[in-house]
Amino acid sequence: MSSYKEGKMSFGARALWVLCRAVAITPSWFHYGCLGGLVYFVMRYLVRYRRKLIIAQLTTSFPEKSKEEIAAICNDYYHTLAQTVIGTMTLAGMSMEKRLQVLDVTLSDEVRKVVEGRDFVYMSSHHNFWEFAQFSGLRFEKHLTIFAYHPLSNKVWDELYYHLRVSKDGLPIPSSQLIRFFLEHRQSGVDGKRMLLGLIADQNAAPKGEVHWYNFLNRPTIFFEGGEQLALKFHLPVLYLGMSYVAPGRYKGEITLLYDGDEQVEKHEITERYVRQLERDILREPSRWMWSHRRWKFYPDPETGELRCNRKGM
Repeated sequence: MSSYKEGKMSFGARALWVLCRAVAITPSWFHYGCLGGLVYFVMRYLVRYRRKLIIAQLTTSFPEKSKEEIAAICNDYYHTLAQTVIGTMTLAGMSMEKRLQVLDVTLSDEVRKVVEGRDFVYMSSHHNFWEFAQFSGLRFEKHLTIFAYHPLSNKVWDELYYHLRVSKDGLPIPSSQLIRFFLEHRQSGVDGKRMLLGLIADQNAAPKGEVHWYNFLNRPTIFFEGGEQLALKFHLPVLYLGMSYVAPGRYKGEITLLYDGDEQVEKHEITERYVRQLERDILREPSRWMWSHRRWKFYPDPETGELRCNRKGM
């Protein structure tokens, strides 16, 4: 990892962190009400942030909905986006007590038993506020949360996001280094703890080698299968974290066992189970998923089945 991730922040990143900290220490009614309302107004009415893309993806995903219903979901999505911006800023200096409050998660006895003394894969998504997903790892007292992230091209912003995310209970690792990190610590663990490998698995996946298409939101979709591959190779349990919206800055988490690490399953089955859980959550709260992300850049040719690329991603 880059040296700045082990030392002090640069001036630019420090200045941004101070700004985030200033927002974080204000009351919730102020940063989600006043500031959140301002961010919503700017993105919804002034910038109209990626509105064409959002409408296009919603229309294709929900062909049964009217234009008015699609527009209503789109407008609600801008509230989600505004809360995401503010929520990210509140990560600056967030206390342990606060981390346990913003995401309410209850572990079942079944889940505790399956992961006891074992590393496991923890799959989440961009449904509701994904930055809080790592806080659910605090319920696994004997595990350290190791979560993959994609480094940003802008070094100042990349540095800021790293320092917003890192804590004594959570370690961000670049996606390209996650497997190597896991292999290096597989036998000994990290600081005496087993590893919880957190993956946000609904990114726009670039095709590599053989492509498997999943039926997702009314169209063929490629998903990252790294979580499944790790699980099958090393017999790791796989859990899914679903999040429901409670109030601005507050969410409820539901943990589902997708794979116990021992079951004999067909290839793609674990990812298929993940896709079905994610789709269920999106259908329940459609405005809470990240529709401004270009999710469908790739698609199969209707006649030949060959891979095609849609630059607009709609």
